[in-house]
Amino acid sequence: MSGFIAGVDEAGRGAVLGPLVIALAVCSRSDSKKLKKLGKKDSKQLTPLQREETLKQLEQFVTFKIREVTASELSSLMDHTNLNDIEAKGMAELAKTVKDADIMIDLPDRYEWIFRKRMEKCGVKKFEAQHKADENFPIVAAASIKAKVLRDLRVTEIKTETGIDFGSGYPSDPKTRNALKDKETMKKLSRFIRHKWKTLENVKQRKLFEGE
Repeated sequence: MSGFIAGVDEAGRGAVLGPLVIALAVCSRSDSKKLKKLGKKDSKQLTPLQREETLKQLEQFVTFKIREVTASELSSLMDHTNLNDIEAKGMAELAKTVKDADIMIDLPDRYEWIFRKRMEKCGVKKFEAQHKADENFPIVAAASIKAKVLRDLRVTEIKTETGIDFGSGYPSDPKTRNALKDKETMKKLSRFIRHKWKTLENVKQRKLFEGE
């Protein structure tokens, strides 16, 4: 058993606007009690303000590392790969920066063995991955909070730069859908939109651009 624990999670996987943010959180196993107290909920169960306040406290004893994939980078990469491979590569890059920690990852694939093959292809073999790890492991919840706070910041920056309030950037958001239906806002937001999707779960997002 390692003296350190690490968790990996993402924010923005299902979004159609803005970046995919992957975060790794690592801390000493001796800080597990403090971590459990602060990281008892994953980022989706907290308000933006609660996430920011919790992150400030976590940063006192947790180290964070980030891999940010912009929308334009995603669109380019998806010419020759898919979202799951892109995400696995980003997670592997972060995992390689941790030499002495037991790593738990919030499983992005349906099956653990498929994700493991992706990670091993990227040179990472020592890790565990589970669905809902962000709810069951405080160190993964910490990574989730960091990823969400950074993505929220990037979304705010895009809104400020373009002058368009497109909401959260997720296709379930009416503000996002309305922004994508307007040619003028589409033009202004173009470089922040993920134009290419090949995975089945994102086919619905592509329909937004087809007017369906």
